[in-house]
Order: sequence, then C-alpha cells, then structure tokens
Amino acid sequence: MQETEPWAVAAPARRRSRRRRRLAIRGWIALGALVAVALTAGGGVLAYENTLPTSVGLNLKNGDKDVPVYSHLVLTFSRPVAPSTLGSAFSIVPATDGTLTARSGQTQYEWAPSKPLDDLTSYTVTLTPMTDQSQHRVPGGRWTFTTNIVPRISSVTGAAGAALTDGSEIDPGTPITINFNDAMQPTTLTIAVGGKPANLKWAADNRSATLSTQGMSSGPLVLSMGPGGVDQTGHRVVGMFTLKTGLYYHDREHTTALKYPALIQVPNDYYARDQNGLQAADMVFEYLAEGGITRCTAIFQNVPDLIGPMRSSRFISLKIARHYDGLLFQSGESQATASAAAADPVPQFFDTIGYTYRTNARYAPDNLMISGENVRAAEQNYFSGIPAFTVPKARPDLSGGSGAGTVTVDEHYSVYSYDPIMGTYQKTEEGHAYQDASLHQPLRIEMLIVIHTSEQLVNVGDGHGAHIHDFDLDSGGAVGIYYKGLGYSGTWSAPNGHGPLTFKLDSGQVVTLPPGLVWIDVTA
Repeated sequence: MQETEPWAVAAPARRRSRRRRRLAIRGWIALGALVAVALTAGGGVLAYENTLPTSVGLNLKNGDKDVPVYSHLVLTFSRPVAPSTLGSAFSIVPATDGTLTARSGQTQYEWAPSKPLDDLTSYTVTLTPMTDQSQHRVPGGRWTFTTNIVPRISSVTGAAGAALTDGSEIDPGTPITINFNDAMQPTTLTIAVGGKPANLKWAADNRSATLSTQGMSSGPLVLSMGPGGVDQTGHRVVGMFTLKTGLYYHDREHTTALKYPALIQVPNDYYARDQNGLQAADMVFEYLAEGGITRCTAIFQNVPDLIGPMRSSRFISLKIARHYDGLLFQSGESQATASAAAADPVPQFFDTIGYTYRTNARYAPDNLMISGENVRAAEQNYFSGIPAFTVPKARPDLSGGSGAGTVTVDEHYSVYSYDPIMGTYQKTEEGHAYQDASLHQPLRIEMLIVIHTSEQLVNVGDGHGAHIHDFDLDSGGAVGIYYKGLGYSGTWSAPNGHGPLTFKLDSGQVVTLPPGLVWIDVTA
C-alpha cells in the first residue's frame, strides 16, 4: 500500500480554511451594506414623516348616534399641542360649558361638560387649524354626534292640563296625569303616592299615566318616582323625581280683587240664611248681637259677584275693621256705635243708592245686597286714600293635634263637622246646614278658630234699658284651633289695635291662616 505524504493531506485543509475566511469577509461586507442601506432608508422615512402635518382624532366617530349624555370628549394628537392653543381652537355647538384638561402629557386632552348634555340633540365639535409645539400644522377637524334619549317625567298635570309644580294645589278628586318624554316600560317604574305604590292607568302609547285621587283625604300629596325604570328601547331612567303638591278645596267662583279688605256686616238670623258670598270670604267673625242672635263680619280680599244681606255694625265690628285695615260696609249703625266710631275713627260705607240695592228675593230688613263691582267702586270712589293691605295667608303645617271630627260651639248653637275628603268643616247652626246661596253648595270652612275673650253688656242709653254685647278684641286670651280634623289649643293676641290678630299654639308654634274661608267664633 502506497503511503501519502503529510504535506499532501494538509494542503486541502488550508484551502478550505481560506475559502471560509473569504466567505466570512464577504458576509460582513454584505451585512454592512445592508445596514448602510437600512440606515439610509430610515433616515428617509423619518425625514418624510417630519414633513407630515400633526394628526388629531376624537374618541367618537363622525355621525355617531345614541351617544350617552354623560360622555366626555377625548382628543388625541400625534404630536404635543399647547393647552392654550387647543383652548382657542376648540368649540362645541350648541354651546355647552365644560373644562378641557390634559389627559396624557400634551398629546391627549379630555373635555368634560359641566352638566349632562341635552338628550336627543345633535352636537358639532370643531377644531380650527393651528400649529403644535414643534410648529407643525394641525389641520383641525369637524365631528357631529347625536345624544341618546334620557327617559324622564316631562310634566305632571291636573285638570284641563294645568301644570303642577312644587307647592301647587288641586281640588280633591282631580285626576293627576304623569307625562313622560318617551314610551315607557311600565313594569319597570316605581311610582308612589305618599310612599305607597300608585295605582296608575297607562295610555295606549305608554307615554303617560293617570292617577285617580277620588277618595283620597285632603292634605299634602307627595308624588315620587325612583331610579331604575327603562323606556321601551332599554334606555334607563337616571335619578329620582319628587313632586310636593296637595289636595285642597278651592272656591272657583268669579271674584274681583281689592286694594284693601272690604269688611261687610252680614246678619245671621233665620231670615238671613243662607247668605250670598260667604264662601269667598277670607275670614268671617261670628259673635252675639242681641236676643241670642249672632251677626257676622265677613272680610274679603277678593269679592264675589254678590254679597249679602247687609245689616248694621256693632262695637266689635269697629274693632275688627281696625285690626284688618279695611273699609266697613253696613246698612247703618246706632248712635252708640256711631259715637264709638267717632272716638277712634273707622272708614265706613253705608247704604248708598247706586251701590247697594234691595232685593225682592228676601224679606226686609234682610234684603240689602251689594255686588262685587260696587264694592270695588265704593273703595275707589270714596276711600281711594286707604293704603293697600292684604290679609296674611299661608297654609300651616301644624303638629301635635288631637282628633276633632266634630266641634260644638254652644254659645252660637253651632256644630262643625269635618269632611276628610274635602278637608273642610261644614257648619250647622240651630239645626240648619249652611250653604252659600250663590253656589248652592255646602259652606266649606278651611279652619275654625274659637276665640275666648271677656264680654260686657253696654247700656246704649236709649231709655229702655237696651244693652249690647261688647267683646275685648285687644287683650288676648285662650283659643281653640281646628284644622284638617285635628284640634289644637293655644292663645290669641293683638299686637296693637291696628294689626291682624295673631295665633300661637301652646307649643309656641305660630299659626298661619290657610287660603280659603277661616271662620272665627268670638265667645265669652
């Protein structure tokens, strides 16, 4: 076997090693060339991008619909933008107050409205052209979107569609209609009256529901709706709704407003009943005259079309007129009463042709009548200088009373019975149930007040030993107050001889007189 020389074996290995070195060198050269090309291309890209304007985008798409009213707007820029520059370029129509703050550096900003956007409203967001912080142009943009509907109560109405707001009052039995801004899913709504679920009758379109108040007791009425309800497309009711109203009797007859009160002397004997116009009175004072017969002084801030009959005044009539700063209307007065009036003058208007008249529908002397227009004419034509004055009225909110469904005033042979549905007392005197002769309806008394005071019989000096009742209406004393079927004890006072009487419960709470007829029995 022939042997191979060592140098012959090593030569091929050296050749292979040289080839590998040459390939490695060529690879590094190629890689360097590629890197050079890449670097050159990257620089071109960067240079190209640097020539582009700064882009901006909004988190809402142009033309979006059903956008929640609580949405915030987010603007995103490809380069930083100064807040002051953006503030000048940004606007939204309809104009809406809001704040624009940086959310992420100066490339993202958030606009938050100060209150929820209006529902079912088309908004336009405009960004006018500007420059960013590196002086690149920002072309701006314009986006429109429409908000979704927020289901809610749009209004609550009473009779003839009259709107009800906090403090409104409606007559007992008047239906209440709850109107919504959308078709609702009734089973999802929680509507209550006085904290109890309401029995509602829904309209066919489910956009309104009616609540019957038939049989509900007179007094405050609170209507409420809690959150969680939805409309028929799934939009949720947000927040709560509360309406504070009340069921109270109201006299709806035509009246004429007066600058100051008219105090009209009204007899209360058998032939005078039933009287015309008493339902419209703000206050009626009843007191003994002579022979166990009572007389009334009716105080009107707004006079009905007919009042009467009218009779003469008494000492207490003059005192009432002084307390309520008005004009005293009467048929005439005795010499004793005229002397008392002269000692402390009271404006008075007597039976005058062209203003008062005698009616054939009643027996004399209880047939002298006056119209509301002539009451105002007498005040304007004869006593225009009397200052304006309004009988103070405000519905009270009393506490601590006890049941008083029936109240008896023996001195006036009267019984007062409470009607919880109408929220008023009805008067019976000597077995006669009182009505207003003009309305042919029961006389409805909002508040009954029984004043206790001192009384004396005064000799009128007619030579026949005649005496008249004179009541102290200035010194104060005990009082019983009856309102909404509850009775309260307290005191009455007269700050001075020329100011309205004031009433206070034993607890110290001041009692205001409610709108409507307040009947005051003055007793010994």
